[in-house]
Amino acid sequence: MAQFQILCPHSEAEWRPVTIEFLFAPNGDQQYLWSSFDEAEAARQQLLLRAPDAQLRIALAGAEIGDVDWPVREKLRFADGTYAPTPWHEEPWYQEKHDEHFCHVSTEQAGKIAFTENAAKGEVDRQLVMSPGRYLHRFFSAHLDNNAIEGWCARLSVQLAEDALKITQDADEIEEVYVGGPGSCMSHGAGDFESYCHPVRVYAGPDTALAYIGARDDARARSVVWPELKIYTSIYGDVSRLKLLLENAGYAKGSLNGARIRRLVDGGSFVVPYIDAGDDLADDGEYLIIGHGEIPSENTNGLGDRCWYCPRCDRETTPHEDVYFGDGSSEEWCYNCFTDHTVFCAHNERSYSDAETFITVLADGDEHDVLDGYVEAFGAVYIEDRGEWWLAICCRQCDASGEWYHAADLIEYHGEWLCADYLPDPFDDDDPSLANAHVLARDWFRYEMSAIEIEVAKWQAAGERAREERLRREQEAAERLRLDTMQSPPLEPFAGGCAHGNSPETPGLADGLAPAVAASVAAMAIPCQTGA
Repeated sequence: MAQFQILCPHSEAEWRPVTIEFLFAPNGDQQYLWSSFDEAEAARQQLLLRAPDAQLRIALAGAEIGDVDWPVREKLRFADGTYAPTPWHEEPWYQEKHDEHFCHVSTEQAGKIAFTENAAKGEVDRQLVMSPGRYLHRFFSAHLDNNAIEGWCARLSVQLAEDALKITQDADEIEEVYVGGPGSCMSHGAGDFESYCHPVRVYAGPDTALAYIGARDDARARSVVWPELKIYTSIYGDVSRLKLLLENAGYAKGSLNGARIRRLVDGGSFVVPYIDAGDDLADDGEYLIIGHGEIPSENTNGLGDRCWYCPRCDRETTPHEDVYFGDGSSEEWCYNCFTDHTVFCAHNERSYSDAETFITVLADGDEHDVLDGYVEAFGAVYIEDRGEWWLAICCRQCDASGEWYHAADLIEYHGEWLCADYLPDPFDDDDPSLANAHVLARDWFRYEMSAIEIEVAKWQAAGERAREERLRREQEAAERLRLDTMQSPPLEPFAGGCAHGNSPETPGLADGLAPAVAASVAAMAIPCQTGA
């Protein structure tokens, strides 16, 4: 039966068992062997109460690790350092599953964890390797949200020293980290800014620097820092990992107010980036000092100038074009506001705010927007029966009422253009059906002409069918005649007798054929009685 003992360093190269009295064994009758791993672990905890800093571990006494059950085997691997525990090893939510999983840092694949999936896998000493995030999502999503899981993964990464904290005051390196790393308003190339160089180059000292992890041309996270005061600012990218590294290095989040940055002059201005954790700057002649002056620190164009803000959207941008209002005033708007929120007045030929009232003036095949109050000056008239404004050139006034109508809605009557309400009285006042008889007569004429056209088309179609039928019959008769001629026997000269036994009185074939041919030709010549 396997026994267990507690080992303590005797020298740098040797570990020796100790007794329950914390003496190197054997020593008298003091216990230094235990029958189970759990008993040995309980004794080890008692010894740690007496010497918290002591290095103690449990080992088998006189047996091989294969001689014990698989859970004990896994516990021994944690005890002798074969398995490195994960950062969440002591958490209560994990400890509930520890004796099932024995989750540890993978000894085979860097940056991953390994655990025993089930008892059958434990018996054959097979562990499943998995990424830490996937493992935590799979088994502990009831206890951890996405942010917590990301934090534990970051702690494991820091524990494994996967990312080294880098802090630089080299201007070229700072620019490369910004351009190739996490996105922000300052992560664009130098050509996207109005300053003569990339604005983040001013962070190259004397007080500020850039902290980051990853390659300089593909950084995973970055933060502007003040190394002397151990201050870090907003983190972009992998927040969890860089924050742990900075805090492990003694940094705390704070402000850059008071820090000096490089003084780079660009014409009548200074090169200044957007500063997350600082106020406007001052110029002391040698450096720019964050938070001590009036040089803007919130611009995104790379210059420390006072920015232009669009009066409509109140955003920092550039002016585009003047916009007018109904009271005669105007102001300059940015491109987006100008294109999305103005209406062009066809009369004044200016762009007005879409908050003003506009009238749509119609024209044949076109329409125009006109500012309210200028519609008549534009040459438009209001058509009552349509409820629309139209250009006067498309309209007429009724000669009887003086009201405006679209030209297509009036009827010419003896040189006058009249609406339906002002057409003459009926020709026969005693017959109500003859109201506006001249209009009815015109409409009836058009109806009759249309009916005649339909009837003519019908007869033309019938004549075409008759001609086709006649042609078909003529072709059939000619074909029958051709076939009859081909089937008849050849004629022989008559020599006073019939060579074929016919009597002299029997008519010859030629005599019989001639009337038949004549009858066929006569039939072909009869005119068709069904068509023209």
